[in-house]
Amino acid sequence: MKNDFYRFFVGCRPLTLMAAFLFCGNVSMAAAQGHKLSMRQNSVALSHVFKEIEKQTGYSFLVRNNDVNMNEKVSINVENKSVTEILETLFAGKNIQYEVKDDLIAVYKSQQAKNKTISGVVVDASNQGIIGASVVIKGSTNGCITDFDGKFTLNVDNLPVKAQISYIGYKTQEITITSTKTIQIVLHEDTETLEEVVVVGYGSQKKANLTGAVASVKMDEVIGNRPLTQAADALQGTVPGLFVSSNGNKPGKGKSFQIRGAYSVGVKNDDGSYGGMINPLVLIDNVEGDLDMINPEDIESVTVLKDAASAAIYGARAAGGVILVTTKRPKGETKFQLNYNNNFAFADAINLPKQAPLTEYLQAYSDAAGDQFWSYGSPSVKKWMGYLEQYRKDPSSLNVVGDGIYKDPEGGVYYLNEKDLVKNMLETSFQQTHNVSMSGGTEKLRYRLSGGYISNDGVLITDKDKYKRMNVSSFISADITNWFTQEATFSYAHTKSTSSSSALGSIYSTRLASFYPEGNMPEDIVSFGSANLPFFTPACQIQLSNPAITKNDNPRIFLKSILKPIKGLEVAFEYTFDKKNYDYHLYTGSIDYTTIQGGKSTTPTEDYLQKTKRYTNYNSINLYATYDWAFKNHKFKFMAGFNQESSYQEEMEAYSYGQAVIEVPSLGAGTSTLKASDSYNEFSVRGGFFRINYNYIDRYLLEVNGRYDGSSKFPKDSRYGFFPSVSLGWNIAQEKFMKNAQDWLGSLKLRASYGKIGNQNVPAYSFIPTMTINNKYNKWIQDGKFVTAITSIPSLVSSSFTWEKVGTVDVGLDFSMFNNHFTGTFDWYQRNTNGMLAPGMQLPGVVGADAPYQNTADMRTRGWELSVNWRDNLGKVGYRVGFNLSDSQSKIIKYRSNESKLLTSKLSNGDTFWNYYEGKKLGEIWGYEVEGFYSVDDFTDTSSWKLKEGVPSIDGYNPRPGDVKFKNLRDDERGNNIISSGDDTVSNPGDRKVIGNTTPRYLYGINLGLNYKGFDLNVFMQGTGKRDAWIANTLTFPLYSDFKFIPLYEGLGNYWKPVDAAAGDYTCANPDAKYPRIYGNYGNQGSNYRKSDAYLSDASYFRIKNVTLAYTFPKALISKITLSQLKLFVSVENLATFSSLPKGIDPETLSWDYPAFRTVSFGLNISL
Repeated sequence: MKNDFYRFFVGCRPLTLMAAFLFCGNVSMAAAQGHKLSMRQNSVALSHVFKEIEKQTGYSFLVRNNDVNMNEKVSINVENKSVTEILETLFAGKNIQYEVKDDLIAVYKSQQAKNKTISGVVVDASNQGIIGASVVIKGSTNGCITDFDGKFTLNVDNLPVKAQISYIGYKTQEITITSTKTIQIVLHEDTETLEEVVVVGYGSQKKANLTGAVASVKMDEVIGNRPLTQAADALQGTVPGLFVSSNGNKPGKGKSFQIRGAYSVGVKNDDGSYGGMINPLVLIDNVEGDLDMINPEDIESVTVLKDAASAAIYGARAAGGVILVTTKRPKGETKFQLNYNNNFAFADAINLPKQAPLTEYLQAYSDAAGDQFWSYGSPSVKKWMGYLEQYRKDPSSLNVVGDGIYKDPEGGVYYLNEKDLVKNMLETSFQQTHNVSMSGGTEKLRYRLSGGYISNDGVLITDKDKYKRMNVSSFISADITNWFTQEATFSYAHTKSTSSSSALGSIYSTRLASFYPEGNMPEDIVSFGSANLPFFTPACQIQLSNPAITKNDNPRIFLKSILKPIKGLEVAFEYTFDKKNYDYHLYTGSIDYTTIQGGKSTTPTEDYLQKTKRYTNYNSINLYATYDWAFKNHKFKFMAGFNQESSYQEEMEAYSYGQAVIEVPSLGAGTSTLKASDSYNEFSVRGGFFRINYNYIDRYLLEVNGRYDGSSKFPKDSRYGFFPSVSLGWNIAQEKFMKNAQDWLGSLKLRASYGKIGNQNVPAYSFIPTMTINNKYNKWIQDGKFVTAITSIPSLVSSSFTWEKVGTVDVGLDFSMFNNHFTGTFDWYQRNTNGMLAPGMQLPGVVGADAPYQNTADMRTRGWELSVNWRDNLGKVGYRVGFNLSDSQSKIIKYRSNESKLLTSKLSNGDTFWNYYEGKKLGEIWGYEVEGFYSVDDFTDTSSWKLKEGVPSIDGYNPRPGDVKFKNLRDDERGNNIISSGDDTVSNPGDRKVIGNTTPRYLYGINLGLNYKGFDLNVFMQGTGKRDAWIANTLTFPLYSDFKFIPLYEGLGNYWKPVDAAAGDYTCANPDAKYPRIYGNYGNQGSNYRKSDAYLSDASYFRIKNVTLAYTFPKALISKITLSQLKLFVSVENLATFSSLPKGIDPETLSWDYPAFRTVSFGLNISL
């Protein structure tokens, strides 16, 4: 088969042949070569041979009338040959050719030479040759494609002829050619089918002309038919460099975004520590908004501006990057369309903590604390294990009451019903989603109306973890005149979520062993005090506690006026009013619980009602103009504008204790203390901005951005800053020296950019001295009553601090190959954050106040991103593969606030905070290097427990066999061979070193897809390639923290054991032990469970996030019932997760809380 058939359409084939074979490829030939057959025919008609081949292979022959003599006698004798080999043998020496497409074989004679030659050149509006344009003589298959310079040559029988010229993104033209002279044909861009357009700051650009680091996704493609409640879930793993982290798995819980590791040491956290990621600016139709309040079905696309060059136009708020959300709206004249889709989903919790068998736990308890258990009745562990065995064999042999509780003749109380307390508090959840939209329009008027509803009752028992959201949205656009268009968008969102809020705060506690009884304490066990009181298991807490109720309302108005007074000039004025109302309600009630120790515990000791109300009014004005101008091969685009935004927030919070009417709690019905507080927050930003784009023959690109911005969060004399950027692009593939690569290289663009943006991520009044006043100060009581007191002294402030400045260098490469089957993007960047705002240099303690905010620190981040995609077909099967990968690391290169380079400090709540210092890599984990366990051979004797010479001792501890032995890394004035934390400085960290890093590395996402005759299969996977975590809790260490009061979890039973401690034999009984010895008191736990490399967790993971199978009914079938689309689907979310973390630890949150869940859903999408 000749390749020329595909590239130049040689010959005058009928249209039927053209339609059948124009795009045939190597797949069909491979199939023809794959069929093996044998044939022995002597002097038979050619048609007979064709029929025999059809019979053995399933192929059908297509022969043009009178073109091939089907009665010609042929002979053939072949054994185990392919179809192509047989045809080559048959047609040898004959002027016969064939082509294979799917299950058809076309047979024809080669065309005779044409009589005349026509030639020409196809160019665009700027007179540049168009490569690969199709030139076909109308009514035939005689055609070709243009070369690198846009030139073509064709042979024809006669003149004149009609030629059709077409190219993707340009309007098709028909011309009549009357002579053999070379002609020039100009193709004009088709704005309807032009290559992908990407939304950028205050405008849009062709993707091919972008020079900054910009990624764009279409929401319909990334969300597909997944049962997602929020748009943020759909973005996870789809954009390289965008880290989407979970804030919890509870329905309705939002996600956090971080672009390219954006971080600032000046972010103040709730616990008083400093440092946190910088959230990107999320703009909904050009105005800041809450992505969690939008119905994903109303979103057209999401664009992520990652470098300073693309984000600088937003100035003050773009230090963390920008996420642009564009909502759906009809474009141009379109027919009326009504769409409805639904989704019904069922979910079950996954990755749950699992305890070791009860007998294994009791043995561990006995090893640690002896035979007497600590619960009511002081049961014997040895007897307990015996009763367990008896109960398992014959439950009726023991007189149990309640939930498997047995009281033996000696008064010992034994709990024999082993259960999974976590599973007892869970159920299968149900979620339903309904969306309806109507859109349409005429040439002058366009509209869209939509509504959405979602309800999820959560995986906890009862409906106290329910989430509901309702969205309504309307859009209308009217061309008042040919130069004035008015648009209006009105939207409203309402959410209501309930959450189980036990006053005990231990719904997700891992402290209760698997024997802990459900239900109430039987009177037969305890006849006083705690009889008939409920045990405080998670299930009981959920059932008996009142839920916390949170409501959010978000009405939004967006108005846009567009004027086009002269050709090329467009002026836009936008006004947005966005209001957010927040309402929180919790009445704790007061519940009496009991435990296996007996007794009564009232929680809380005094009931209270908590109410929090907050509203935020946000106003935004944008005025900007865009002007396009072209001169020969030079294209310019100018944009300039003005932006002003203001935010005002009020919050009130009140507590009313001792409610008189618990059925109807209210603030005024409290019989005890009433506490109230309120707060206000107001800020505004104002700025002017511009952008200049220059394009020379779509080959050389230049963009310059700038914004002069002011923020009320800074002192009056340092509120304004100028943030410029410049970026360049070079479309290398269009250069003449790349001519030899045109057959396989579609595009190759090199990008480079540099820019600066500001960060105003500081409290609104940081330059004003403030004090805290509390009208119920509980540390100062006068005459038995609370007093109003100032609880903090005025803080020191600086009058000169200003913006953090973020400068980014980015170098990128965009490419497409093999007729756009293979596309990709690569970026390398360096991000320098200078003048980070944080408390300034250390002050003497006699000052009595913290250092004021100052521009005191610099940080450098380096990273890279890769995204590649492949799309193609194998016969009638289409397939696609997408992969993205990114990585970044940050290092502090200046920090004036910790000149002593102290490693740690204590927060007000007693927690340890790892300080920042010059040279620190963000996410560092400092710890000790483990050398194994102490053995009895490390001691001189078993009475004094004195360590032998050369064996390292531990500062503050007296080690015993089975305790963790650490490696001595350095000695100081404390002495030799002593394990210590040194001076807790970088220069003397003791025996600690950097053992890991918590920064997520090598974030990746994988998309796989197949489609065939209406069926569409999509598989999405994502994960983190490298991440370390220090997790020390009951799920990672045996009998952690509170020793005997803690159960034993699966996989933790391999702790160090002596041969016979009672007899004084401390030889290790299990040399392969993974964990240190366990104690019946606190013992040396503090040393054994300190941060060390031996117990550092690998927090990398791989997750099959979603698998969806959909079927779209053929239009020919559904059009009979007036439908334009009908799709059915089934989907599985969180299908599987692969991680080395203990069961119960979520690899995204690195903790155990509200569990993750696997969701199976189904639904339909229908359009009229």
